[in-house]
Amino acid sequence: MTALSVPPPEPDWEAAPAYQGGKRNPAFQTSAWDYAAGNFRLVAGLRVPLEALAARLRLTLEASWDDLGELEIAMFRVRTTDFALTRHDGQEVVLVWLARANPQEDTALELLLTLCGLDHRALRFVGNPTTGFTHFEERPT
Repeated sequence: MTALSVPPPEPDWEAAPAYQGGKRNPAFQTSAWDYAAGNFRLVAGLRVPLEALAARLRLTLEASWDDLGELEIAMFRVRTTDFALTRHDGQEVVLVWLARANPQEDTALELLLTLCGLDHRALRFVGNPTTGFTHFEERPT
């Protein structure tokens, strides 16, 4: 079998995941989260570490990015409910995403809190940009 080689990128091509202003590199790379995010909706923010949630549920955290920057994510299913937990670099809040196919936000959030051994004190906010947010003050533990 003859070995084939792929030429290096053209000298003026920019990195594929970077905004290019419509110039040079013909490939524009998006993250797996960018593709998956269209199937999820934001439902809450948690004030507990993502690593602790992942450890509790024995989830593997994955690195990804979106237009706000680098993030860690875990996508998982509990029974028939699909969740995603994300945290952007430099942020403390863990965002809770629920699959759009699941209309029961309150039930799903209760399920997640219960499985994680948490109560409503773990909530920083509930809601989304469309319906608005209800923020909760931090309560002493």
